[in-house]
Amino acid sequence: MVIHFSNKPAKYTPNTTVAFLALVDGAEVECEISVEALEDHFDAPSMQGVDLVAAFEAHRTQIEAVARVKLPQRLPAGRCLLISDYF
Repeated sequence: MVIHFSNKPAKYTPNTTVAFLALVDGAEVECEISVEALEDHFDAPSMQGVDLVAAFEAHRTQIEAVARVKLPQRLPAGRCLLISDYF
């Protein structure tokens, strides 16, 4: 399984997560990180979308490293949600 991450900006979602794209064997897969993970581990100052996206971008490399490990386990569900316990 070959995993790359898109350079597209992350976005705040109606699920109250921050979404970012991964390419898994060339196919796009949306990954998400929870608000709790961003607040607990990445210094998000508030639950506002702009603050959550900024916290994600500031720690993108570290978050993508965890997503790289979790993606093979989450791919069958069609979604990769990263929660606070993973960090």
